[in-house]
Amino acid sequence: MRRPAGRPRRRPVRVAGDLERADRRRWEAALAAARAAERLSTDGDEELAVQLPPPFLESGALPRLVVGEELEVAPAIFVAAVTPAVPGASGWSIDEIGLVDAIGTVLTSLPGGADPASPVSVLDTGGRLFPLFWSGTAPVEGRTGIGGALYLDPDLAPGTEHGEVVALCRRRYRVTGLLRASRNGWAPSPPVEIPSVPDPPPADAVLVARLRPLGVRDTTAFPPLD
Repeated sequence: MRRPAGRPRRRPVRVAGDLERADRRRWEAALAAARAAERLSTDGDEELAVQLPPPFLESGALPRLVVGEELEVAPAIFVAAVTPAVPGASGWSIDEIGLVDAIGTVLTSLPGGADPASPVSVLDTGGRLFPLFWSGTAPVEGRTGIGGALYLDPDLAPGTEHGEVVALCRRRYRVTGLLRASRNGWAPSPPVEIPSVPDPPPADAVLVARLRPLGVRDTTAFPPLD
């Protein structure tokens, strides 16, 4: 996503996948191996592992999620690596801490943006739409391979400037689990289940929520009868 000059967008604090330049070659090699070994998903109802950046939690911009809670969000991809014009079918793969490898089409912006000078990039992959945050990489358009991390960004909440532009990316989910992984250089350690989001959130850990997409029959609210 990009904002007009003079209005820099708040940079999400480090998520797993936000790499130093020296680590990017190793990251890209790891993504290439994962792409060769795994089948890319096109299942729109697949459960997602989504990172919860600690500074967003600490500031209160991102609420502390609870297992069983239902929420309406648009999980975004924090872009760490880009491969233009990738051949093959579109789709994505995601691991247990939200690291994503995706192939699809990057759209400049979605219809309905209130500010044409501030486009919101969106990746269309395997029938799913994911907003993109371009960390240290230059924005691209068209057929692209994306490597990064899936996370929740309060700037994309309903009612916000960018949140309204990416309304088509938003859907309802149920929180099915919370995880914590410690950082180990550029590769976080395997996650462990935690009962709740720590308060205060640890700056040296990766916090993850597992989100299961909800259909009409899954929600706890029922439409009124005529």
